[in-house]
This record gives sequence, C-alpha cells and structure tokens, in this order.
Amino acid sequence: MQITPELLAGFLSKTDLFSDFSRQEVDGFLPYLQVLNLDGGHTIFQEGANGDAWYLILGGEVSVTKDMPSGPPHILAHLEPGDGFGEMALIDGAPRMATLHTVVDTILLRLPREVFLRLMSDGNVAAAKLLWAMSSQLCQRQRELTYVLSDLVEIPTQENTREYEILTQLLRTNVTWN
Repeated sequence: MQITPELLAGFLSKTDLFSDFSRQEVDGFLPYLQVLNLDGGHTIFQEGANGDAWYLILGGEVSVTKDMPSGPPHILAHLEPGDGFGEMALIDGAPRMATLHTVVDTILLRLPREVFLRLMSDGNVAAAKLLWAMSSQLCQRQRELTYVLSDLVEIPTQENTREYEILTQLLRTNVTWN
C-alpha cells in the first residue's frame, strides 16, 4: 500500500477523533505522525511499559490483552482500522494498562507523547482539538464502565459478598459521578 499524504488526510478525516478537523488542520498534523509497518504477531507495547505515544490503526488488526494473576492473559478487545489506542498515555504518560500486539500485518500511525506535549505548549489548535476529542472519548468509555459496574453491583448474596465489596469499592474510588 502506497501511503501518501492525501491517503492519510482522507483516512484521518473519516475517523471519529479527526471528524471535526478542517482539512488544513489534518494536513498540519501529518508531519507529526509516524507510519509504522508491523508484521503480524509483533508486540506494540507490553503492559507496564512507559506510556510514550498514541496510535491509530490505518490497516490490519490489533489485539488487546491483560495479564491475569490466576491464569493466561485475557483478550480484552480486537481493534481495527480507524481505532486508536494509547490516549491515556498521551495525556498522563502513566504505564500501559495492557499488552497490544498485531494479529496480522498492520500499519499504524504513531504520535509520540513528547511531540504532542510540545504542540500543546506551543498553542497548536489542532493538538488542542485532538485532546478535546480524546477527552470526550475517554468520558464516553468512563460512562459505559460506570453502567457496567453499576449493573454488577446488585444486592449481594452469600455467594458473591466479596465480589460485591470489591466492585462497590471500585465504584467509590474510580468512577466519576456527573
């Protein structure tokens, strides 16, 4: 696949995160994105690694796995073209919460955190719009998580008292009520 600036700009304009960007803003962002061509089975990053970039899938498929203390890693999601990952790392630089690897040959766009922070400190409007779009996406995910956890926290029975207490504590400490 020949990756041209026109192809990238057209692709970005169709994603949720860049849908409100003008063509000029999308074009202005292109120089900051790295294109990665990865073979299937490639580990993009490991759980616990430094959060140093945000990624967007241009082509291929990515699997998200979480290490489990009592068994093999659990597959959390499969991501496809147009899906992004690493928003939290771009914002706070905290360690990765999951391991991501390519399922098939995959093309990724990568925005390094230090580049994003420099753009933000320079007052780059497109970077601010991207941050706003990512924040909106993270808020939506938080709402969905809140609904799921709320459904799980029902009146406890003798069989699930411990799980109820854990989920209740999780809701108290990690969910935003707005």
